Amino acid sequence: MINPIMDAQDDPRLLKGIEEFNQQLFFECHETLEELWLEERGEDRKFYQGIIQIAAGYYKLQQGVPVGAIKLWRMGIEKLLLFGPVFLGINVESLIENVRANLAQLESGKPNTTDLLVPPTIDLLC
Repeated sequence: MINPIMDAQDDPRLLKGIEEFNQQLFFECHETLEELWLEERGEDRKFYQGIIQIAAGYYKLQQGVPVGAIKLWRMGIEKLLLFGPVFLGINVESLIENVRANLAQLESGKPNTTDLLVPPTIDLLC
């Protein structure tokens, strides 16, 4: 099991996945972090799965499938809420807040909403 105060730099794949997410390479982020998720057997597995689901949601949005994005974002947020405001050096609280803002905007049903969404970045605090 990973120590929740561990720096993200302790596993280069986590840093790579964060970089891909921040460059809006959401499919690549999903693939990179899936390696960590598959290896993890403890509760931290849900943390990786939460980020993967959020990345996959933004990928669905890029593909023009907003319903898929909404579903994946909700599942990802639910998992990330199990972790503190900061986990593995990641500002989880900020990520959740920003995804929730995009979720509310998308669920508003206003025309051209997807064009106005700004995907968040994953902020490292270490």
